[in-house]
Amino acid sequence: MGEQKAIAELLSGAKPGEVFVPSDFAEVGSADSVRKALSRLVKAGELERPMRGIYRKPRYSAFLDKEVPASPDEIAEALARKFEWCIAPYGDTALNRLGIDSQVPSVVRYVSDGPYRTYQYGPYTIEFQHTANRDLSRLSPVAATVVQALKALGKDGVTQDKLDTISSRLDDSQMEKLTSETRNATSWVRTAIRDMQKRRPQHA
Repeated sequence: MGEQKAIAELLSGAKPGEVFVPSDFAEVGSADSVRKALSRLVKAGELERPMRGIYRKPRYSAFLDKEVPASPDEIAEALARKFEWCIAPYGDTALNRLGIDSQVPSVVRYVSDGPYRTYQYGPYTIEFQHTANRDLSRLSPVAATVVQALKALGKDGVTQDKLDTISSRLDDSQMEKLTSETRNATSWVRTAIRDMQKRRPQHA
C-alpha cells in the first residue's frame, strides 16, 4: 500500500484533468506495483481510466454539473508519452489546433516516429501515421504543428488570412523559434512562415 499512498500524495498536487501514464510514477516502485496501486486508486474514485494504461485525475465542471472527459488530443499525447513517440498533429487535426478549421474531426490524426496505430476513444478514432520525417525530432511541438498545418493546406491553399490566423495563435517567442527551426524546411513552407512573421504587428 506504500505505492498507493506515494502516488496519492503526488496526485494531490496535480490539477484536475491531468493525465498520467504508469511511467510517470516509476520512482515510486516496480511497474507491477505501480499498476496495482493505480488500479486501487481508480476503484477509490481518485483516478479514472479513460483507456487501458492511461489514468486521469477527474475534472468536474460546476457549470455543466458533470465530470468532463479528457479530450482526444490529451489522450493522444498520453499515448505518445507512454510509448515514447514524438508526435505532431496532422491534416485536419493540425488545422483545427491552429484555428483554421473549427470542426473537431472524428478521426484525430497525428504523424509519429512510432509504428502505425489506431485507437478508439469514445466517438473518436485516434490515428498515428508513421513518418521518417526528421521534423518531428528536430522541431518543437508548436513548430511541428504549424509545419503540418501548412502541408495540409498545400502550397496553393495557403492564403494571407490563413497565415494571419495561424500567426495569431503564436506569441513572439514561438514565432521566433518557428522561424529559426524551419530554416531547412521546404522553400514554400519557409516563405509562408517568413510572410507570417513580416505581417505580425510590430511592438514598440
